[in-house]
Amino acid sequence: MAPAPSVGYGREYAWLFTSNVFAIFATGIATVGLALLAFDLAGDDSGIVLGTALSLKMAVNIVIPPIATAYAVRIDRRSWLIFLTLIRGGVLCLLPFVTQVHQIYLLIVVFETAAAAFRAAYMAIIPDMLTDDGDYAGAVAKARIAYNAESMLSPLLAALLLVFIDFRGTFIAAVVAFLLAAAIMARVVLPEGRRIERDVLRQMSLSVRKMFASPIFRGATAVNAAATTIVAMVAVNTVVLVRGAFDLDDRSAAVALATFGAGGIVGALMSTRLITTYGVRAVMMRSGAAMAMLLVTGALMPDYASMLALWLVLGAASTLCQLPIETILRGMTESGDRQILYTAHYSVNSGLLLIGYLAAGWVGAEGRMVLAFIGLGLFSALMMAIAKAIWPSDYETR
Repeated sequence: MAPAPSVGYGREYAWLFTSNVFAIFATGIATVGLALLAFDLAGDDSGIVLGTALSLKMAVNIVIPPIATAYAVRIDRRSWLIFLTLIRGGVLCLLPFVTQVHQIYLLIVVFETAAAAFRAAYMAIIPDMLTDDGDYAGAVAKARIAYNAESMLSPLLAALLLVFIDFRGTFIAAVVAFLLAAAIMARVVLPEGRRIERDVLRQMSLSVRKMFASPIFRGATAVNAAATTIVAMVAVNTVVLVRGAFDLDDRSAAVALATFGAGGIVGALMSTRLITTYGVRAVMMRSGAAMAMLLVTGALMPDYASMLALWLVLGAASTLCQLPIETILRGMTESGDRQILYTAHYSVNSGLLLIGYLAAGWVGAEGRMVLAFIGLGLFSALMMAIAKAIWPSDYETR
């Protein structure tokens, strides 16, 4: 059965998007709780625990999306999405009772497997609901805004919750959000899926080769590697810095994470105008150079206030490095093959984050924060030098 025109599913898409927003924010609140749980269990070594947990999350995101993309349309879509939402809520119900580090790792793998499968199914549904290119582009933009807003607002919501409950209670709050997401999903009418006949894994392989055959994409990937290093440093070591180095409370850690997210929102709002004025390459290269230099200066960070200022600027710079990659991808393929190419890029990005999380956790714990700031900052600078060498300077005129 062919999908109905976009207008026929416009209202249903609005409900689907609303459900996904609840799930996104539930995940964000739970991530803050996970960072605090890691510190509770491991103290100053929590960077290792959180870095390993987030690396496992990225490993799942490399493996699951292509498999889920191939088989998502073989199952009743609404039932599948509800099941995956409830699985994530069920995992969070167990996290308040975790007492051993290995239990965190196991639950993260289960949670993220469900999350990755959900994303693959969700992205496969949108083109069938919104067949008009303009509607589809708007849906992608809304999803980006939702994820950026989550990175800022979820830590703020977590900080508000921590006024009344301890960090383990944030998991229960996230469970409630997942239940609301499932309830909304239950009333959504979804179009019938189209079975994918071609070999998705083979198409993924071809897409990866196509991406890296382009010197433009290779350069952009080097910039992205620098940006993911920053993201990993912030995600893994913020709680360690706030709780361990500055001896502040859980709410202060949540505010610091929210500040980085706020910087991301600022970067996203600035991106269109900056790209129009200066071009994709110039925005990514300049933001990346500033980002690498600023991370090195973090080794001299004297107090919590300076950390907030640094996190705000790093949030904006890292977003300006990563957001324009979608413009590059859009120009590399026809709309019909875009889903496969984006899935391939998502897997590549997950691989970069996997390495970044491990490095940020282990270097920060073993060599302490000064070495983490300097080492990861120099790595980012190296990636920017590689990007400048292999990315054609006349890209904007092509």
